[in-house]
Amino acid sequence: MKNHGHKKKEPLVLLIGNVNHEGVSSAIRTAGRQYKQKMLESKPENWSEIVRLFDEFHVESVLIKFAGHNFSRILRDEYRDVGVELLAKVGSVPNILFVYENIITGKYTEEDEDFWTPDEDERVTVLSMFEVHGITVLPYKKNAEVTVIATSFLKETEQNLIFRLYIPTARMWADETDRLLQMFRDYLGRVGGLAVRLDQYRTENGVIYEFFGEIPMGETGLATEFADFTQLLDMCASNQAAAEAILLEKKVSPREIIDILSRYGKEAKRLQVDLKHDRERKILGIRQRLESELVDILPANLDWLSVDALVDTVVPSISGTSAALSIDQSPLRLATHHKASPVTINLNYQAIEAVNGIVAQEIRGDQHLTTNDLELLKLVQEHGGSNKSELASAVHELSDKSAPSTGRLVARQKLKKFVAGLGSKAGDIATGLLQKYIETQLGM
Repeated sequence: MKNHGHKKKEPLVLLIGNVNHEGVSSAIRTAGRQYKQKMLESKPENWSEIVRLFDEFHVESVLIKFAGHNFSRILRDEYRDVGVELLAKVGSVPNILFVYENIITGKYTEEDEDFWTPDEDERVTVLSMFEVHGITVLPYKKNAEVTVIATSFLKETEQNLIFRLYIPTARMWADETDRLLQMFRDYLGRVGGLAVRLDQYRTENGVIYEFFGEIPMGETGLATEFADFTQLLDMCASNQAAAEAILLEKKVSPREIIDILSRYGKEAKRLQVDLKHDRERKILGIRQRLESELVDILPANLDWLSVDALVDTVVPSISGTSAALSIDQSPLRLATHHKASPVTINLNYQAIEAVNGIVAQEIRGDQHLTTNDLELLKLVQEHGGSNKSELASAVHELSDKSAPSTGRLVARQKLKKFVAGLGSKAGDIATGLLQKYIETQLGM
């Protein structure tokens, strides 16, 4: 597409590097959107021109394929400053940056000898730069993967996808999570003044929730909006005067405030009761399964009251209505010594692992998850940082063979990037085994 055909007031898709595969450009043209393509195999002046596009146009999204030699190029003196500026611009809009998988892992094969591969210092430094600037890095092995993910990303940005979450159907508090997300959409519209749509579709094992619409900007990002929402919801149940003050501060009309306080107050109380009852049911279910399934493993003189006390420390506690979404962000493993309990029980390793398996199944509803999936969730809990929710969703979605293939492919690539970034934290052998397991999940 030639430059003179572009309209500066209309949204622009920016393609950087050799990412303009036929399927990608076709998807853009079919949607009636305009795009520009720029290459990084060029002089610093061209990189400066790319940066200026963000000032001249309304760049709505960016797709980049970052080749190995660009790892070295961006660190050269003449490229470093403009490179940092470019990454900052890219990180300010929805983006995906594709990097050949072996460069991300740092593990090269004989087939890579024909390609430029950065040295270890360059590789680590540039990947760190991507992270600092909020660049979404995804690995690829085949160009077909780039095309599928890129076209899916373009469709999502066209529809203004702002949030995506997978919830297993049988998971503890799954119904309460559904109600919470429905109310969050209502809150974004009535209190936040944002036009937001919530879509959901069911698979054999779970529900995928997708929020489309305006993105909360600045300090009021989506995570902050959700924290404000759950705080308001809890206050509506316990301190309506404080809740009213919050709504007044957010410039909600008095008539709306009366309705919100009434509706949210009733719903918050129902949610708290339902969360409590579901937790109690899960604890009872765990106890009953322990008694029936592990009768030959557990000691005959076992103090079941002590076991109940330990199980209670592992099952997620209710810390406000937001607890419904935090299950995958908390460890679900029984220990014979637990900080929160003075009880000590002597169990052998086989019994402990059997108990842990039952606890995880009852709470996550993950009978279809393998030991590798559970290990991935454990690593997400420990090292996922601010991406815990997104990565936990990816584990569940990838394991659900009835979920759409495109979503599972994106989930797989996210997890491959996450595991590759763990380095020595998970051990080279464990990391290698998990990478192989993730790779096989789509039958490729």
